[in-house]
Amino acid sequence: MAGLFDSLSSAINPEIVSALGKALGADTSAINQGLAAAAPLLMGSMTKMASTPTGAESLLKMLPQDTGGLLGGFGSLTSLISNLFSGGPTGNSMLSSLLGPGVNAIGGSLTKALGFNVMPLLGMAAPALMGLVSKAVQTDKLDPSELADLLKRETTQFTGNPANLATMKLVDEAMAAGDKAATAIGSYGAEWSKVAAAPVAALMAVSSSDLDGPFDTMKEVKAAQAALLEATKAAPAGSILSAAFGGGLTQDALKSIRATAKDRDALTRLIADATAAVKQRSPGELEAFKATIRSIGKATAEAAKEGGIFGIGGTLVSDDERAALAQIEAAMA
Repeated sequence: MAGLFDSLSSAINPEIVSALGKALGADTSAINQGLAAAAPLLMGSMTKMASTPTGAESLLKMLPQDTGGLLGGFGSLTSLISNLFSGGPTGNSMLSSLLGPGVNAIGGSLTKALGFNVMPLLGMAAPALMGLVSKAVQTDKLDPSELADLLKRETTQFTGNPANLATMKLVDEAMAAGDKAATAIGSYGAEWSKVAAAPVAALMAVSSSDLDGPFDTMKEVKAAQAALLEATKAAPAGSILSAAFGGGLTQDALKSIRATAKDRDALTRLIADATAAVKQRSPGELEAFKATIRSIGKATAEAAKEGGIFGIGGTLVSDDERAALAQIEAAMA
């Protein structure tokens, strides 16, 4: 039976790599590097989880029961691409469970190294690899101890292969960033959720200032995402920016402010609370945090013209959007 790494590698054919490159705006070389790093990153986390009897039992319960289809049950190529940027609820949940609170910093480290947003790739790879592990468990009727042995054996073989040195350097740097970020996140306590949600709050505060159509809203989200990822690329590994925003605009952050999405005052209060938390806990990163929130607000405001018809006429930034930007700035004062 082929090993887990080999099975994943053989399942991801050139067609998939090409489709991923188009979806993520990266060349095939970068996509292949990202996929090469994703496998040992996730496998290493599974191996660590399974190193204790309790962890191995928990991992077994996490494994999907449906192991058919492309990439260990992830679905068709069409569904793979359509779910790519959210990772799908399954992908997001698995990433958080496997990689822990430093998941965004881990993704941010790889994004910085490879030059494109790697988080969607990790969100795809997690259920794919878990599906392959589940298939091995079901085929060989593995118990928790035998699962732990399988994962340890596969991981040791991969990490001990000199051909994988460059890949493991990327993985080790990403995991170190994740560990550092997890420590920082823990120091924030309940305030961390506000810090992580601040970029989405800035996006919503500006976007909801005018009654944009769906196409303008899509442009605003894409512009905000691009601004956020650009900011995190420049952030040091394990920094607050990387820990909070390395995954880009996430579903979790969106969910956390959904109830106040059209209440500009509530959104800017959240930004004010987040700014105060960063000032208290990470004063050395305060200006970088503020600059990131500003860039998201500005990118959102300038993403589409307001007024006019089909983009003809109108203004790049409306009076309402300027008011929203001013309110965000005041919240960070």
